[in-house]
Amino acid sequence: MKLKGLSKEKDKKLFICGFIVCAILFIVINYITSLARYRNTESIELASGNINYNKADLNIIAMYQEKDNSTKEEKEYVSISKIPTTGYKLSEDSYCEVGKQRVEEAEIIYDGQYIGVNKLSEKGTKCYIYFDSLVKEMLGKLETSKGSKYSIDAMPNPITGMYDETTENPEGKEKLYTTEDNYGTSYVFRGNNDDVNNWVTFANHTWRIIRINGDGTLRMIYQCAEPNCTTTEGAETQIGRSAYNSENNDNTYVGYYYGTAHTDEKPNPSYDETHSNSTPSTVAKTIETWYTDTGKMNDYTDYLDGNTGWCNDRTVVKNVWPDYNGNGTGQTATSYAPSSRLIPTNQGWRTKQYPTLKCGAKMPETSPSNDTGFSSFDEIDPIALKRDLYTIEGSNRGNAKLSVPAALITSDEYVMAGGFAGAVSTNYWLYTNQTYWTISPIYYLANNDTVQVFFVRADGALFGGWSVNWTTPGARPVINLKSNIEFSGGTGKSDNPFIVNTGN
Repeated sequence: MKLKGLSKEKDKKLFICGFIVCAILFIVINYITSLARYRNTESIELASGNINYNKADLNIIAMYQEKDNSTKEEKEYVSISKIPTTGYKLSEDSYCEVGKQRVEEAEIIYDGQYIGVNKLSEKGTKCYIYFDSLVKEMLGKLETSKGSKYSIDAMPNPITGMYDETTENPEGKEKLYTTEDNYGTSYVFRGNNDDVNNWVTFANHTWRIIRINGDGTLRMIYQCAEPNCTTTEGAETQIGRSAYNSENNDNTYVGYYYGTAHTDEKPNPSYDETHSNSTPSTVAKTIETWYTDTGKMNDYTDYLDGNTGWCNDRTVVKNVWPDYNGNGTGQTATSYAPSSRLIPTNQGWRTKQYPTLKCGAKMPETSPSNDTGFSSFDEIDPIALKRDLYTIEGSNRGNAKLSVPAALITSDEYVMAGGFAGAVSTNYWLYTNQTYWTISPIYYLANNDTVQVFFVRADGALFGGWSVNWTTPGARPVINLKSNIEFSGGTGKSDNPFIVNTGN
């Protein structure tokens, strides 16, 4: 049995056109043969193979996908009725048969949306299709490189404090924490530098793994400009200092890319105009310049995924702060969803914090009180997802606005990694003794023209309180490695990082 993924546009066009031709021929021939009262069972050529045009002679009997959150050693599959569009690849377990005899020459094709079969020569062919989890595959690559298994646990929900190894990981295991993102189960590196071995050498820089995304890509944050560095603190851990946005007098400037600000000629732009993502922010330009110039990342773009995205959550939530109940436009005082998950209505920090990795997650219109929390983040607003998920130009996901596949960490990822909003937190791996930006908005305060976005302070606390035109914080680029990357060595420790195989 041969498996094939359609990665070239030519193959995809042949594949789709072949099926269209096949369908038209089937209708014509079926009509003619119904008049003649007999069935023609000859085959017609399709691309490089054959397919019988009597559709009853080819059946997909069942489809299964691997459970990406299974902790069993062997693969565990569940039955599905629709082809997965992300996070899976065609499994070697897939096969076709005729009369319970496998058809070895049959070639199953999967392009991420459609299933096809080439080189069939007999009627009555039945196919059983299996999909393997790219998340489990990436997890397996890391475990193979380091030579041991991770201990897997569920992410605490809610999170009630900064990471504490004495209660969360008293045995000091190499542990990953599972939670859901937009694509499936994500595996998050949570802990301190002693518990988390997530160091990576890639593109002549050193990185730290934030998580395995639900689509099997690997999310990493910049650590220093040299390969194999072991530094955990200091200015090396960022590419430089930058304002988030140089302007500060409009809701639009909470955007990683922003839209239309109010003017005398247009004092009341709409929400869609305000957040139209037409202009890169100051920090976005800083990262883009680093990517193409000083960081010299262009040579490694083929290894990077620009479709998984970075979430600049601009969902409006009322009553997070008194009187910040605007609609996210112009100069109306407005609170945004990331602050609601970390700050209740009494303005203090939540003692129970509710981060999510789901971009576009629907929020209650009014922020819950400190002891109420959130029921779930299962429902996704497609409009918010399209607006706030930053993806690379040409992507079929998110807003497709980024010119380079790099952006910033979210406040939600910060909390899941081991920090706690509002608390001095030096005992977690994202601590660098430096101040740096996240991509997550807090609010716009109209009476003193203050746009705030969460940043990590030098003492490790996630905080607000300074405007986006503050130039002290640094920028730490975040990238996503493609799911098909391989490692050529390393255990993930600071003195023996995972090495991404780029052929160099």
